[in-house]
Amino acid sequence: MIRAFIAIDLPDDVRAAIQEAQAHLKQAPLGMKISWTKIANLHLTLQFLGSIQEVTIDKLKSALQATVAQQQPFDVSVRGAGAFPDEKRPRVVWVGCEDGGGRLGALARAVQEAVRPLGFVPPEHGFSAHLTLGRIKAPRPDAALTRTINSLKDTSFGTLRVEAIHLLESQLHPEGSIYTKLSSHALGAHN
Repeated sequence: MIRAFIAIDLPDDVRAAIQEAQAHLKQAPLGMKISWTKIANLHLTLQFLGSIQEVTIDKLKSALQATVAQQQPFDVSVRGAGAFPDEKRPRVVWVGCEDGGGRLGALARAVQEAVRPLGFVPPEHGFSAHLTLGRIKAPRPDAALTRTINSLKDTSFGTLRVEAIHLLESQLHPEGSIYTKLSSHALGAHN
């Protein structure tokens, strides 16, 4: 069994801009412990798959290729910051992805529907376009975190050109997850 998910990669300039924002958050006098995402591991998740059998990988690859062949590349604005479920009791600190034309949401739904016949259920809460900067195990109000997040609400981190999606393996280690690409699927590419 391997732990897997489907995601979109970030360009280096967007990654660098987010790294500055994360550094800004880390410098705030926070009253809670945050497990920060390694910048190299940032990605936009379309569907978390969980533990899958290796024999399922080829079926996933076929389903993903057929799905993205019907899509054309598009741009997403990476901007703003926030927290789930909210800034008063944050569990996840994130950077947002503005999907003005709805294409990112449509791609996520298409991917989720493509893998559903293989036994993968879409998330209960639906698709939320975001990049996780950090996770909080013991959420509670923190005025410094709220102020720092608010200072990033109007920040633009650049443009994400969505040209491909990737099937990734996630290996959990004490020093952080290690991601390995199992396959890449270009939008608009036919076999």
